[in-house]
Amino acid sequence: MRAKFEDSYRALPPDAARLLRLLGLQPGDDFGVAAAAALAGVPEAEARDLLRTLADSGLVADAGGDRHRLPGPVRDYAREWAVREDTEEERDAALRRVLDHYLAGTASGEAELEAEGLALLHRERWAEAAEALEEGLRLAERDGDRRTVLLARHNLGRALMETGDLDRAIRLLGSLPDEFAALSDDHDRARALTTLGEAYLRAGRPVAATNFFGQALEIVRAEEAPEREGDAFVHLADAARQRGDAAAEGAALDRAIALYGSVPTPKAEDAARRREGLTPSDGPS
Repeated sequence: MRAKFEDSYRALPPDAARLLRLLGLQPGDDFGVAAAAALAGVPEAEARDLLRTLADSGLVADAGGDRHRLPGPVRDYAREWAVREDTEEERDAALRRVLDHYLAGTASGEAELEAEGLALLHRERWAEAAEALEEGLRLAERDGDRRTVLLARHNLGRALMETGDLDRAIRLLGSLPDEFAALSDDHDRARALTTLGEAYLRAGRPVAATNFFGQALEIVRAEEAPEREGDAFVHLADAARQRGDAAAEGAALDRAIALYGSVPTPKAEDAARRREGLTPSDGPS
C-alpha cells in the first residue's frame, strides 16, 4: 500500500499535496471544509477544490454530511511526508490554526463536539475534553453509525484515562478491539488495543498491557507504517520497565530506534536518549 500511496501522492499538484500532508496532523478522525481551510491557511472555496482533487485521487474519503476523512494508513503516510517536506514551524502553525478553529466556534452536532473534545485533549485540558467527548458519545449513540459510536467511545476513553478515571476508561475501551475487528477495521483496532494497553499500564498491570501492545504491533507491521511500529515498541519498552525487565526494555528500544531511523521523525532522538540511559548490559547480548 505504501508504494501505491507514494505514486498517488507524487502525482498531486503541489497545493493538494501540501493539504494532504497537513491533514495527517489534525486531531480528528474526520473533518469539514472549514477545518481543512484552517490547516492550510487558505479560503474555504480553495480548500473545497483541493479536497475534491484528493478525493478524485482516492486519498480522501467521504465521511457524510459534507465531511471527509483520511483512511488510517493514508493518514500515517501523510504525517510522515509532512515531516519530510514541511518545517517544524510550518507544521506547528498549521496545527495551531486548526485547534484554534475547533475551539473558537459553538459545537452543536456530534462531529463538531468530537472535534472540539479532541482539540481540548491535544491542549491537555483533560476535564473539559472529557465533558465534550461525553456529550459527543451521547449524540453518536443517538444519531451515528456503528463506527462513529466506537470512535467516540475510544476518544472518551482516552480523555478519562488522562483524568485518572481508569476503571471507566477500561470499561469503555475493553470490547473495542473486537468490535472494530467485526467491522474489518484493523487500523482502528490497533489504535484501540494501544489505548487499552496504556490504560492497563497506568493501572499498574504491565503484563496485560504487554499483551495488548503486542497485538497492536502485529497489525501495524502489516500496514507498513514504521513510525507506528516504532511507537508500539516504545509502549512495549514502557511495559518492560514497569515489570522491572531492563533487558526487554533495551531490546524494545533498539527496535524502536531502528524503525524510527527509517522515516523522518523526531521520536528517534527521544528513544535514543532513553536507550543511552540504560546500562550496556541492559540490551540484547
